[in-house]
Amino acid sequence: MTDSQAKHTEAGLEQPDGAISAHDAIEALASQPITMAQRARFLTGFLLCGILWYAPFAAAIGILLPQRFLDDGVGNPTALVAQLNSIGAFVALAANLLWGTLSDRSRSRFGRRSPFMIVGAALAGLFLWLTSVVGSPALIILCWCGAQLFLNMLLAPFLAVLSDRVPENNRASMSAAYGLGVTVGQSVGQIVGAQLIHNLGFGILLSGVLLGVTGLLVVVIWPKEPSAQNLPRTNEGFGSLIKAFTPPTKNCRDFYLALFGRLFMVTSMYMIVNYQLYILQQYIGLDATGSATVLSVTAVIIMIASLIASAVTGPLSDLIQRRKALVIGAAVIIAIGFLIPAFAPSVWAMYAWSGLYGFGYGVYNACDQALNVDVLPSKAEAGKDLGILNLSNTVGQMAGPVATSIIVMAFDSYQLAFLIGAIVLVISCVFIALIRKAK
Repeated sequence: MTDSQAKHTEAGLEQPDGAISAHDAIEALASQPITMAQRARFLTGFLLCGILWYAPFAAAIGILLPQRFLDDGVGNPTALVAQLNSIGAFVALAANLLWGTLSDRSRSRFGRRSPFMIVGAALAGLFLWLTSVVGSPALIILCWCGAQLFLNMLLAPFLAVLSDRVPENNRASMSAAYGLGVTVGQSVGQIVGAQLIHNLGFGILLSGVLLGVTGLLVVVIWPKEPSAQNLPRTNEGFGSLIKAFTPPTKNCRDFYLALFGRLFMVTSMYMIVNYQLYILQQYIGLDATGSATVLSVTAVIIMIASLIASAVTGPLSDLIQRRKALVIGAAVIIAIGFLIPAFAPSVWAMYAWSGLYGFGYGVYNACDQALNVDVLPSKAEAGKDLGILNLSNTVGQMAGPVATSIIVMAFDSYQLAFLIGAIVLVISCVFIALIRKAK
C-alpha cells in the first residue's frame, strides 16, 4: 500500500491542492484495492447484517404478529397484515431516501455511514419490541412504523458502503454475502418464530434485541470507516438541499430500468412470503401446529437452497462480470416455483416451492445489489440514489401483500395469487433485459 493509500484508509480522503468534487474523491476511495483480511471483514459484516436485521423482521411480520392477531380475535387478520405492511412501507419509502441523503451529506469524523447505522439499529430494535407491549392494532401499526423508520436509518447507509468502499471486482461477492445473510435471516426468523408461536412476547423481545445490536456489531467488524471531515463539502443552501432529494435526471436510463425490474421482482416474492402461515392454514388446510411444523421445514429448505445459490453465484458473477443474465434466471426459477402450489395445493408442493424460491432468491440476492451499484449515475450521491432504488424494495414489500389481500378478499383464491405472482416475475425480466450499462 502506498503512503497515499494509507492516508486515505486511515485518516479519510485528504483534499489535494486543486479542487476536487465529492464524486471524484469517493470514486478514488472506492477504487483502492482491499487486502484479503479487509475483504474477509467486509464479507462477515455484510453477512451478519443480513441475518441480524432480517431474522427479527421475518419472525415478527411473518409469524409472531399474524399469530397475535389470530389470538386476539381480530376480525380480518389478513387485511390487518396488509395494512401493517402498506403503512409501514410508506414510512420506509420516505425514510430510506431521507437517511441515504443525510448520510451522503454527513462530514462526521466517524465517517459518513457508521453513526447512522449504530443509532438506527438501536432505535429500530426498541420500536420492534414495543409492538409486543402496546395493546390496540393502531398502536401496533404506529410502533411498526417507528421500527421501519429507524431500520432504514441502518440500511440506507449500510448499502451505500457497497459503492463507497468496495472495489467493483468484489461487489458481487459482497452482495452475495448480504443476500445470503438475508436468506439465512429469513429462514432463521421463520424457524425461531414458529418455535415461539405460543410465546409471542418473548419472541418479539428477542427480535428487538438482535436488531438493536446489529449496527454496532457491523461497524466494529468492518475495517474502520475513514473520517469524512476532509471530503469536499456540498453547498448547504436551500436549493442544494432540495436538489439532494431529487431523483437523478441525467445518465439514468438504466437506473430506472433497474428500479422497475426490482419493483416487480420484490412485489411478486412478497405476494407469497408474508402469507405462508395463512396459505398453509387456509389454502392447504393445516392447523396452527401443523403449519408451524411445515414452516420450519420450508425455512430450512429455503436456507439450504439459497446458501448453495449465493455461494456459487456471487464469486461467479465477479469472475465473469455478468449481473443481468443471472438476475433474469433467478426470476424464471422463482416463477416456476410459484406454479407448483398453484396447481397442486399440498404440503409437498410448498416444499417444492420453497426449494425453487430459495435457489432463485439466492441467485437474485447474489447479484442484485452489485447490479444496482453498477447503474448508479453518481458516486457522490450513492446513498440517495441507492435509497431511491431501495424504494422499489419498500414499495414491492407493500404492494405484494396488498395485492394478495385484494385477491383473497375478492376471489377467495390463493391459487390466483400464485399465478399472478408468476406473471409479475416475467414483467420484471423485461425491465432487467433492457439495461445496457450492465452485462
